[in-house]
Amino acid sequence: MKKIFSIILAAGMIMSIASCNKKAEANSASADIDSVSILIGQLYGNQLAQQLKQDSTIDMKDVISTIQTVLKTDTANHGKIAGYNIGMQMMQMFSQIKQQEGFELNQKVFLDSFKKALNFKGEINDQEMMKLQSQLEPLIEKASKAAKAPIAAKNKKDGEEYMKKMAGKGYTKTASGLLYKVIKPGNGENFKDGDVVMTIYTGKHINGEIFDKSEQPVPFSTQQVIPGFAEMIKLMKPGEKVEVIIPAALAYGEEGNPAIGPNETLVFEMETVEISKQKDDQQTMPIPVQ
Repeated sequence: MKKIFSIILAAGMIMSIASCNKKAEANSASADIDSVSILIGQLYGNQLAQQLKQDSTIDMKDVISTIQTVLKTDTANHGKIAGYNIGMQMMQMFSQIKQQEGFELNQKVFLDSFKKALNFKGEINDQEMMKLQSQLEPLIEKASKAAKAPIAAKNKKDGEEYMKKMAGKGYTKTASGLLYKVIKPGNGENFKDGDVVMTIYTGKHINGEIFDKSEQPVPFSTQQVIPGFAEMIKLMKPGEKVEVIIPAALAYGEEGNPAIGPNETLVFEMETVEISKQKDDQQTMPIPVQ
């Protein structure tokens, strides 16, 4: 009886499978696409999550909402698509100017000028465009200098006070103004100008905050790093470890860089390992800052 029941059940299953084959075939492509969609979504989400979580001010709900708005845009509406793309490029430009030059564009003034230019019925030739571009660099330089001036003045004062405070704490002062003390002596001859030296380092602001750190020895040419860093390397021997305080004039000066403010005094912990086999003209890391 059990055997007959099994045969009947098996027959029923075969009929059921046969009737579903067409549906399965029709749905297989859709299922495959869903699988691909899930995996790409997961990978894309994982990658973005790592980046976005670095900024604590970002609300993921806002990110998702905005993405959905963009994705729902009618792709046939080229004006809206162009607007989204150009808007994103403008945001990146605003961000870069703020980070690199130290000031924010006036968005209202910018947009008024932009709309006027965009709606201009005539044509602007290459010569006129080049004239406008030639005016931009000196204006940016002037605005940047004005925006950075108060910060530069404060950094200069803080740096000078810090160096005075540290001068009496076992540091040696060089003729150029470096302050350094040896943590671990080295052996052999001092490195010389033009050497590419494998160096382990930690770069700090004077408040102790780390702005850059090597995870392993990095090749630095004495001719391609900031002056204070180069001078310190040439005062060292293989295996030597020091702490050096570099005044702004021997670091990144009034300009600074994205990681370093204008007129900042810097502190480096440096350990030289050996001369690299890499030639000076092959050096690819000109400054000890990421």
